[in-house]
Amino acid sequence: MKLPSILSGPIIRRVDPSSVYIWISLSSNVEIDAKIFQIEYSGDEKYQYIPLRTHTEANTFKAGDNLYIYLLKISPDHSHFPPCTLLGYDLFFKKGRKVRTLDSYNLLDPENPRSIVYGNLKYPSFTINHESEPDNLLYGSCRKPHGQGDDALFAADVLVENKHLDLTERPNALFLMGDQIYADDVADPLLPIITELGKELASDSEKDKLNELIPENLSPRLQQVNGRQFLIEHLANFSTRKGDNHLIAFGEYAATYLFSWSPEIWDYIHENELLLSFKQLKESDKIHLKLDHDKKRKKELSRLEARYEEQMDNVRDFVVSLSAARRLMANTPTYMIFDDHDLTDDWNISHKWTSAVRDSSLGKHIIGNGLAAYWLFQGWGNEPDNFDREFVKEVKSYLTSSSIDSAGYKAGLNHLWNFHSWHFIAPTNPKTVFLDTRTQREFDPRPEAVKLGSLIEETTRTPVLISEAGWEDISRKLLQSGWRRKTPLNIVSPAPFYGMGLIESFLHKYVYPFKVLGFPVQTTFDFDGWKYNGKGFHAFISQVASWDPAYSVLLSGDVHFSSSVKSDVQWSSGEKQSFYQFTSSPIRNESFTGLWGVLMKSVLWLNASKRKEQSLYRSCGETYNLTLGKSEVNPKEQLLWEESIQYYSFEDGSIAETKNSIGYLKVEKSRLENTLLMTVDYGENVE
Repeated sequence: MKLPSILSGPIIRRVDPSSVYIWISLSSNVEIDAKIFQIEYSGDEKYQYIPLRTHTEANTFKAGDNLYIYLLKISPDHSHFPPCTLLGYDLFFKKGRKVRTLDSYNLLDPENPRSIVYGNLKYPSFTINHESEPDNLLYGSCRKPHGQGDDALFAADVLVENKHLDLTERPNALFLMGDQIYADDVADPLLPIITELGKELASDSEKDKLNELIPENLSPRLQQVNGRQFLIEHLANFSTRKGDNHLIAFGEYAATYLFSWSPEIWDYIHENELLLSFKQLKESDKIHLKLDHDKKRKKELSRLEARYEEQMDNVRDFVVSLSAARRLMANTPTYMIFDDHDLTDDWNISHKWTSAVRDSSLGKHIIGNGLAAYWLFQGWGNEPDNFDREFVKEVKSYLTSSSIDSAGYKAGLNHLWNFHSWHFIAPTNPKTVFLDTRTQREFDPRPEAVKLGSLIEETTRTPVLISEAGWEDISRKLLQSGWRRKTPLNIVSPAPFYGMGLIESFLHKYVYPFKVLGFPVQTTFDFDGWKYNGKGFHAFISQVASWDPAYSVLLSGDVHFSSSVKSDVQWSSGEKQSFYQFTSSPIRNESFTGLWGVLMKSVLWLNASKRKEQSLYRSCGETYNLTLGKSEVNPKEQLLWEESIQYYSFEDGSIAETKNSIGYLKVEKSRLENTLLMTVDYGENVE
């Protein structure tokens, strides 16, 4: 089975006036160089490509026998790259005497439907704004191969295609804000593909470790569709209920990234007949049945076949958008942060969860694999200087160790678990703070008493999403980035700061009772958010106040609906600050579908029409309880701050959109203009 030479990419990553980073993964080790061109229009739809004098530093990481990750740093020989102009790039792959370019792989041919260039340009392109010009931003989260609906990255690609020569309208950056892959929710048709592709990428380097981690009598389940829930739940101590095909091996995580980004991988799958029919799965004993009674097993088999066919249809639809997604990321500086599904559902949801998984050899190993893959495929290109030689050495030692008892394995795994500097500052205009709300958490392990009628029940306290030490690290990075107080600031958090209480109330009142009774209701919602811990929310408000921006733009995803919110906070001291939050989710994973989706949209529309041009009020007292209503804190408490919250409506009158979309935010004449890109565009302006 011969893998394609270019496994995934190129993806343009961190870009600033003094450096451009390009990420690419290959199946073999080569020397790579790059050229940057200044593109100038010469009339008659023709362009001049003026090569700039640059230096390329190629950083290579061998992640498997057939998996090489490259991060190229391209720097100008003198001064800076020219701002406010179109720049193009080409890559040169040298092996022995042979040199190939992107054109050698048919990626620059505009007639090729898989081309990574826009319009009549010769090369993939990007632009760097002048520091006084605000950037146009694409932002979104939650992209699942077998999710419902169209892939919104296709809509984003169409936007760039239409605007690629208009530097005032073209997006300057793409923010992917979590759940770029779904490690815990893998489609049945993809598991056989991912396991085989993972072995081909990493060979059998992890086989011995898995033999040590999983009992021999349970190891056959690794190769069976629907066979991993027991391993995930009882050996790894994970809490997900969708762990039937959960990713485990590092090669499986890597294969999932490649499948999500690379159209050539789909060719490889077809050429090697890795996409199996349900009948082939059954005949080759690659389906695990959980029930032991013959009659029940027939029903289970029938249910699995229906699920398999539905997921197969959704995966085929997803594949159609892969070329558009690759072209978008090849032409738009891309920044990525994880959320839970990039590793596993409920990742670090509580002190109990984190302790239980850390105490499990298999659970700790899976998290290590997920973090190593995240770094190589996402994190490395965000802020490359954040990962020193020691970090790279530890990850390499972890991945190449053949035994879980080796010193290199243990040291590398602990290094990944204890690393808490995934947050970063993107060099956009204005600067963007990307928050890590998963590994910097602070837990109160004491249970909280909750009264249910006449009964008292104890429940786990919600976490503070960023600890005090975490905020100190973030502040230090922000100040070192050159950002100045009294100027605007962007803040990316996978979980929204301002949720949608209406949706939460709707789910509890109408939908969850039916789920408990066993009705097939598909929703995505949890209480893993900022507002469920008043102390953590207050810490966020206080931290931003200490930075003292002119105003803050908050960008979020996670919740599978899109909304626009403005909050004006007034402190008891009289000082004020403003937040504009734009949430865009999902890119591809519609969760509020069918009758329930229609009903929820109706509730939201009715509520929005009732309180048009009205604001909600919330107060916070010294015990950090967030109370709805103006100055409605306990009279015995000191008021810390109060805020007015206004939800903006879309054109159809609703304050939330649940269809797949990706946000497009730009500043137009001192006004924030936010548009959702989807099959039918909805937009709104915020003064």
